[in-house]
Amino acid sequence: MQAAVELIEQAPAGVEVPIIQIAEHAGLAKSVVYRQFAGRDELDRRIRSEIADRFVADIEDALDIAEGSIHEILVRTIGAVVTWVQDHSRLHDFLRTGPSDADPDIDAMSALITTIAGSTRTLVTGLAGVIGVTDEASADTMSFAIVSMTEATVTRWSNDPNPALTRDELIEEVASYAWHVVDGVARRHGLNLDPDQQLTDVLTQLMADD
Repeated sequence: MQAAVELIEQAPAGVEVPIIQIAEHAGLAKSVVYRQFAGRDELDRRIRSEIADRFVADIEDALDIAEGSIHEILVRTIGAVVTWVQDHSRLHDFLRTGPSDADPDIDAMSALITTIAGSTRTLVTGLAGVIGVTDEASADTMSFAIVSMTEATVTRWSNDPNPALTRDELIEEVASYAWHVVDGVARRHGLNLDPDQQLTDVLTQLMADD
């Protein structure tokens, strides 16, 4: 997997890396690779799963709620998405070429978005209603909306040869969109949140109010 990921990152856009090249880069005979995988499709699914796991790990690190305000956490997390897409554009593109092991019925990028939305949903519900969401359906819809919007917007920006916004401007802009979604849901549930207040302080205050 390491050899395959390295070669995909080095390859020109749209160029498939041959199995023999992957095997040689890994120091293996081609026959050894074929004994591990039923064929190219299975190998590619495994590669997409490896890429998705790396993406998720980076994003979940940025989602750490122990440090920062709501705004800072949003900026940090969206910044991690932008960095990942910029630094690993070939891997990001490869996720769109087919399914992963996670779900053979949908493309790997859709599965990745669902996974990150799930992590975000768990975070939201685990905060004991910090944004006023008390039912699983609302938390799921809000999380998926924010994650899918972020990925699509960052991808569009990354693919634009002459983007209207700088990297920092894009991050702030998308973070503001995400905040308005969170704020709208919170207000609908009777909560007024300060995006610049430390999230741990928000939690303490909400628990005291309860």
